[in-house]
Amino acid sequence: MSYHDRLLVTGIGWAGILVSLGLVAFAEAEQFPEIFNSEQDKVTELTPAETAAGLIKLPEGFMATLFASEPEVQNPVAMAWDRRGRLWIAENYTYAEKAVRFEYSLRDRIIVLEDTDWDGKADVRTVFSEDLQVLTSLETGRGGVWALCPPQLLFIPDENGDDIPDREPEVVLDGFDLSLNSYHNFANGLRWGPDGWLYGRCGHSSPGRIGVPGTPDKERIPIKGGMWRFHPERKVFEGITHGTTNPWGHDWDAKGELFFINTVNGHLWHGIPGAHFPESFGADPNPYVFERIDTHADHYHYDRRGKWSDSRDGAADGFGGGHAHVGMMIYQGTAWPERFHDRLFTINMHGRRTNVERLDRVGSGFVGRHEPDIFHSGDEWFRGLDIRPGPDGSVFLIDWSDIGECHEHTGVHRTSGRIYRISFGMPAKPLFPQDPHEWLFNEKPWYAQAMRRDLTVLERDALVAALETEGAAVPRLRAMWALHRNQEDPVFWTNFLSDPEESVRTWAIRLILDSQPIDTIVGPLAGKTPEPQSGQVIDEFVRMARDDESGLVRLALASGLQRLPLEQRGDVALALAARREDADDHNLPYMVWYGISPLVEIDPDSLIAIAGATNWTPLVRWISRSLVGGILENPEEIEKLLSAAASYPGEMRVAVLEGMSNGLQGWAKAPEPKGWDAFTENPVAVENGQLVRELNVLFGDGRALEEIKALVLDREADHGMRSAALNTLIEARPEGLRQICSSLLSDRSLNAIAVKGLALFDDPALGRSLAKQYRRFQPDDREEVISVLVSRPAWAEALLREIQSEAIPKGDLSAFQARRIEAFNSESLSTLLRGAWGSVRKSDEGKEKLIKEWTEKLTPEVLNEGDLHLGRQLFSGICGACHLMYGEGGEIGPDLTGSGRSDISYLLENIFDPDSVVSSEYQISTMVLKDGRVLTGIVSGETGKTVTVRQATDEITLEKSTIVSREVSPVSMMPEGLLLALGEDQLRDLIAYLMHPVQVPLPAE
Repeated sequence: MSYHDRLLVTGIGWAGILVSLGLVAFAEAEQFPEIFNSEQDKVTELTPAETAAGLIKLPEGFMATLFASEPEVQNPVAMAWDRRGRLWIAENYTYAEKAVRFEYSLRDRIIVLEDTDWDGKADVRTVFSEDLQVLTSLETGRGGVWALCPPQLLFIPDENGDDIPDREPEVVLDGFDLSLNSYHNFANGLRWGPDGWLYGRCGHSSPGRIGVPGTPDKERIPIKGGMWRFHPERKVFEGITHGTTNPWGHDWDAKGELFFINTVNGHLWHGIPGAHFPESFGADPNPYVFERIDTHADHYHYDRRGKWSDSRDGAADGFGGGHAHVGMMIYQGTAWPERFHDRLFTINMHGRRTNVERLDRVGSGFVGRHEPDIFHSGDEWFRGLDIRPGPDGSVFLIDWSDIGECHEHTGVHRTSGRIYRISFGMPAKPLFPQDPHEWLFNEKPWYAQAMRRDLTVLERDALVAALETEGAAVPRLRAMWALHRNQEDPVFWTNFLSDPEESVRTWAIRLILDSQPIDTIVGPLAGKTPEPQSGQVIDEFVRMARDDESGLVRLALASGLQRLPLEQRGDVALALAARREDADDHNLPYMVWYGISPLVEIDPDSLIAIAGATNWTPLVRWISRSLVGGILENPEEIEKLLSAAASYPGEMRVAVLEGMSNGLQGWAKAPEPKGWDAFTENPVAVENGQLVRELNVLFGDGRALEEIKALVLDREADHGMRSAALNTLIEARPEGLRQICSSLLSDRSLNAIAVKGLALFDDPALGRSLAKQYRRFQPDDREEVISVLVSRPAWAEALLREIQSEAIPKGDLSAFQARRIEAFNSESLSTLLRGAWGSVRKSDEGKEKLIKEWTEKLTPEVLNEGDLHLGRQLFSGICGACHLMYGEGGEIGPDLTGSGRSDISYLLENIFDPDSVVSSEYQISTMVLKDGRVLTGIVSGETGKTVTVRQATDEITLEKSTIVSREVSPVSMMPEGLLLALGEDQLRDLIAYLMHPVQVPLPAE
C-alpha cells in the first residue's frame, strides 16, 4: 500500500478485492499510481499547522482546528457526510494544467475520515475506492456512494455499509461531456434535495445531453449551465435551470428554497425550476427566451466598472475578493451565534475568504445582501472548494491547497490538501439517535438533512399528524418531504393548497407536479409531455394565482406552468399576469413567459388574452415579438393583437411596438398587418415616430421611405435620428441606396454607417474607391471601414494594395480581420496578405519554437523595461477589437481582465497557439451571402427566420434566406500570427502591459 494508507483503519479498492480472489498479477498492475506534482511556481507552502494556527482570521469566539491534512488527504475536491457522522472526501488527482487537461495516467480516490472522539481531528481513514477518474463530486446514500465522473454519474453499491464496494460501479447517467474546448466548468455538486432527488450542477462551457445509458440522442435532456436533478428510483433526469457560467455550490434554506453560487456573471441565484439565467456568452437553447432573469444579489464581489483586478486577492475588502465562488452553505445549525443563522456562506477563491450573504424576501423571491466577510486566510496556497456543516454544528471547509490561478495554468500540486473544522467554542460530541423520527424532527438540521440520503419508511400517521399540527413551518415541511420521499399520492397535497403557511402552500404546488416532466425547452421534452391535472387542481391553481397574497406561492405557480400540459397553462397564467402588484417583480414576468411561450404555436389567442389583462410591459413585449415572428404564416395573430392593443394603456402600446421591432430585426421586408394604420394613429405611436417609421419602411410604405430618405439627407437634423434612419434604409435596401450612401462619404458624422450600405453592392471599383478614401474617415470609424473591406475578396485585395503602398498603416488591420481574409481560401490573397501584413498561421513545430524562444527572451528584467503606456496603445489597436480589458474593447473573445495574465507561459501559449483550447461559444462561423459578401463572426442568437452574428465592430442580424453557406470552424478567431508584425520592443511592451495587474493611462499626446 502507498504511504497514504497510514492511519488506524484502511479500506481497500478493487485492487484489494482482486488480491483476495487470487488475481494477484492484475492487482499489482492496478496499484494506485504514484502521485506527482506539476506545479511550476516555487512559492513555499506553509505547513498545515501554520495555516490552522494563525493564518485563518476568525471572529471572536471561533476557532479553526486542522481536521486532516496531507498526506492523509490530498487534492480534496468535494465532501459529503454519512449518517454515522463520517466525512467522505473526493480526492481528484487527474485534473491537470491546461496543456494536459486531465492526467489519465493517474486515478482519483474516495476516502472516509472519522473523528472517533470528536476532538476536531480525524483519527480513522478508510479508502473506499481508488479506481476513478475525473472525479468532481460524491454523495452517500440509497445503499452506496454516488460519484460524478464526467461524462458519467456512477453508483458504487455498498448495501451493508462495510466501506467495501459490493460490485463494480453502475453507470446511472451519461452525457456530461468533457468539452474538447474547455478544461473546467464540468458537471459537479452532488447533493440530496429535500424532495428526495439527487441534485447537481453543470458549467456553461461543458454542455451535455444527459440520459440513462442507451438513451437515443433525440430523447436526451440538453443542459448548458445550471442546475439539474436525478430521481434514482424512477431513473428520471431533469435540467431544472438553464444558464450561468460555472455554478460550484448550492444549498437549501430551512424551508426548502434552493440557492446556488456561480462565477463571473453574478454570484447568487435562486434555483427556480424552469428559470433561464444569463451565461457568459451565447444564446439560450429556448428560441422564445428573449430575455433572462438577472442575478438575485444586489451587489457583486468585484468592481464591475472595469477595475476588476483591484478587488482581487484580498486587495479590496469592500467588494468581497473577486469573481470566483466555490462551495456554499446556508447555516441552519444552533452552535454558532444567532447572527450567523440562516446566512449564506460561500468561499471567494481569489479573495481567500468566505463571503456572507443575508437572504431577504423581496416580492416573489429573495435578494442577497452582502454582510461582512469572515474566515480570511493569509495562506497564498488556500484554495477552499467546499463548505458544509457537520453533525456537531461546526462547519467543515476543504482546501485544495495550491498556488497559481484557479484554472491551474502553472500546474497542479497534488500532494497537499487540508480540511478545517470551524467551531464556536468547543462543540459537544454529537449523539446519533436510534429512532428515525428523532432524526427528522431534531432541532439540529443536520439530522433531518441526513434523512434525505436513505428511503427510511416512517410511520405515515405520525408524519400526517406532524404535518397537520398547527405550529412552526419547518417541522411541518420536514413531514411533507418525508411523506413525498415515501411516495405519497400527489392528490393528498391538494388538501394543503389553502394552508395558512405560505411555504406549505408553495410545496403543495411543487409536490402535486413533481412527477411531471418540466418543459424548459420548447416542444415535447425527451418525447414526454406532462399529464393533465384534474379540473379541481386547475381551479385551485387559478384561485391561488388570482387571490393568494404570497409572492412565493405565485412564483411556484409560474414555475409549475412548465409542468402542465400546454392546454392547461393559459387560465393559470392569465390569473397570474392580472396581478398588477407584480409588474416590476424580479422573477414573475419572466417565469410566466417561459411557461406560456410555447402557446404561440398552438394557442396564440390565449397569449392575446393575457396581453390584454396585464400591466407587465415585458410580458406584452415578448408576446408581441413572438406573434410578429409568424407574420408570414399566420398574420391574423399579430393583427388580432394590434386590434386589441388599440385600447391598451400607453405603455402597453409602446411594448407592442417594441416587440414588433425586436421580432422583425434583420428582416428586409414584411407584409403590413391589417389594422396597422389604425394602431399607429394614436398619440403614443406619434410619440414613438422613429419606431413606427422603421416598421413602416419594413412594411413597404413608400411615403415613410421618402420621409426617412429626407431625414438622412437633412444635415440640420438630429444626428441620432439621422443615424437610426440611415440604418433603417440599409435594412430596407430601397432603390437609390447606393447613391445616398455615396453622397454621405463626405459627411464624417455618417460616413462609417454609409460604408455598411455600400457593402451591399458587389462592385470591385467601389471597394477600390473606399480603400483610397480610407483617411477621410474618423480614426474611431476606420476599423468599421476595414471590416467592410474584408467582406469581399476584391475589396480585400484593394485594402491590401493600399497597405502594401503604406497608404494605410498595416497596424490598422487587426489579426481577426486578417483571418477573415484567409477565410476566402484564395492563394493570391494569402500571398498578398503575407507580403503586405504578415503570416496568419504557423506549424505546430513553429508554435512550440516561438513559445520557447519568447519565454526565454521575455525575462522579468526585460519586461521591467517595457513601456506600459505604449503597451496599452498596442493592445487597443491589436487586441481591443475583440477583447475586453478593464471594461474597454470588443466582446468577440473572452474578457482578459481576470484571466491568467500574470503567467508568461499561459499568455504566450494563448497568443502563439490560440487554437489549443477554444470554448464552443467562441468558435468562428463563416457565412457566404447571396450578395457575394463573406461574413465571419460568432453566432450570438438565432431564430427560425434570422441569425445574429457578432463581429469585431458590430452585431448584424441576417435573414437565413440570404445565406448561401455556413461553416463552423473549431479554431479560434484569434490568428496564430498575431504578433509577428510587431518589433521586439513592441512585443515586450504589449506583454508587459498584459501582465500588469492594474490599468495604466494611454501615452500622452
